[in-house]
Amino acid sequence: MRQFFKYVFATIVGLFLFAVLEIIIFMAFISSAGKEKAVVVESNSVLRMNLNYTIHEKADDNPFASLGLGNTKLKKAVGLTDIRESIKRAKTDDNIKGIYLELGINENGLATIEVIRQALIDFRKSGKFVYAYGEVVSQKSYYLATAADKIFLNPNGGMELKGFGREIMYYKGMFDKLGIEVQDFHCGAFKSAIEPYIRTNMSEPNRQQLTTIYNDVYGFFLSNIAKERKIDSAELNNVINNLLAETPEKDKDLKLVDDVMYYDQLVDKIKEKTGTDKKKDVEFIDLSKYAASASKELKSSNKIALVYAEGTIVDGEGKDGEIGGESFAKLISKLRKDEKIKAIVLRVNSPGGSALASDIMWRELMLAKKEKPLIISFGDVAASGGYYISCMGDRIFAQPNTITGSIGVFGLIPNAKKLFNDKLGITFDQVKVTKHGVLGGITSPLDAEESAFAQRNVEKTYREFKQRVADGRKKDTAYIETIAQGRVWTGNQGLGLGLVDEIGGLDEAIAYAAKQANLKDYRIKEYPEEKSFAEKIAQSFGDAKVQYMKDELGEQYEVYKTLQWVKSAKGVQARMAYDLGL
Repeated sequence: MRQFFKYVFATIVGLFLFAVLEIIIFMAFISSAGKEKAVVVESNSVLRMNLNYTIHEKADDNPFASLGLGNTKLKKAVGLTDIRESIKRAKTDDNIKGIYLELGINENGLATIEVIRQALIDFRKSGKFVYAYGEVVSQKSYYLATAADKIFLNPNGGMELKGFGREIMYYKGMFDKLGIEVQDFHCGAFKSAIEPYIRTNMSEPNRQQLTTIYNDVYGFFLSNIAKERKIDSAELNNVINNLLAETPEKDKDLKLVDDVMYYDQLVDKIKEKTGTDKKKDVEFIDLSKYAASASKELKSSNKIALVYAEGTIVDGEGKDGEIGGESFAKLISKLRKDEKIKAIVLRVNSPGGSALASDIMWRELMLAKKEKPLIISFGDVAASGGYYISCMGDRIFAQPNTITGSIGVFGLIPNAKKLFNDKLGITFDQVKVTKHGVLGGITSPLDAEESAFAQRNVEKTYREFKQRVADGRKKDTAYIETIAQGRVWTGNQGLGLGLVDEIGGLDEAIAYAAKQANLKDYRIKEYPEEKSFAEKIAQSFGDAKVQYMKDELGEQYEVYKTLQWVKSAKGVQARMAYDLGL
């Protein structure tokens, strides 16, 4: 009994201390919130950009960032919109003399990287410098670096330059061993989202579409690097195919980088470039602070709504990292009725998800289109449900390496009867008064009639999806079928097929929206609106949990995430298969 009370007492003390710690953190945040100093950009400054984190469309504002608490990965991360705007502002800011780009392991999507890369190339037109430096540099980080005037590597560092490909994990063998059968229903020969659960290898249609996509992206990647580095494309292709980028010195000989040096030597070069005294420090200003220094003054009463649709499409309200069909529809309805909103620009970065939620969102967007211009801008991916909600737009803009299309649907119903019966010793029995009173599913297989019913439901959704695209893109449904079937395309390919209207970024989409609305004077209003303090706190703890899982599971985190999705996915899905690594 004494031992019992000892543990109870220890638990109470632990909970008390944890509560006290939470109060201290909360009070520290409150006291520091009002003390944040206005950011001042000193003269002769160099904008320091470290983009080696997951870049979202909007800024990821961790309320604990100002306290310097926890994992640095959870501190405030500047979103793509603010990155682009900061580079544009720095171009004409007399206090900014150049940009220092810190290279590392950048694994963001190529379309996201392309936006930043083009902004840096445009920045150089001002005559100001862009220097890039790294120790261990990923392929995507190097691609971004080719927008710089000069690229420098650490003498003992390394650079990845291998081209594109993808290894896909298949779960069928594991499911067989566990006694789980995945019952699938789909439309489209190229709709490969179901393959990892019902096959042990890649289907030929999927191999065909992936080969086409990677070839298109690789060609774009190759020509852009060759152009900026003034290297022949054939020579560069030889370097990549034969892994000739072995050492920093060899990279220099191959003209992939400009010089090899340590960080202190780079700082000396920047001092020389900016005319800074050798005994003084370079006046660096970090991107997050520079972005915060921007004036938020808005004058015009005419507004263009910039709506971000980023993440998986789900039914209901949705959580962080998701697009809730219900909450999104409410937002669009509100913007449609707001007379101060003269046009809507929808920024899509989504692989899709629930077909029902996609259709609910589509309906509200269609209603909005009847009352004001609706312009679509694609990010890294706008596929399946992400394309469903976009196809009715007045004009669709995409990056050349955006992943889009995937017009197809599927449904998955796992049957774990053998797992329960043979592995766990759990059995089930039924009583029903109608033939299908207890539909098959997780504990028993669907019968022939139930399977046919599920397939008809999927086919109906697929027909509606194709019709939505045909109506929105003003094409015949027979033509849409030839480019649908779940097939994935790049933005470049989508332009030729009529899935996309123009190659361009968010700036071009906003300018087009203003023109369509006959606006000369306007301001941009971003949606969804900024979260409340309580919501930010909850998100911070959620981010910490995700980061912990990633750190603990490493590469297996993707397996965990996939299995979680299989477990939670309900109804017909309009979703792209998996991350293509682009």
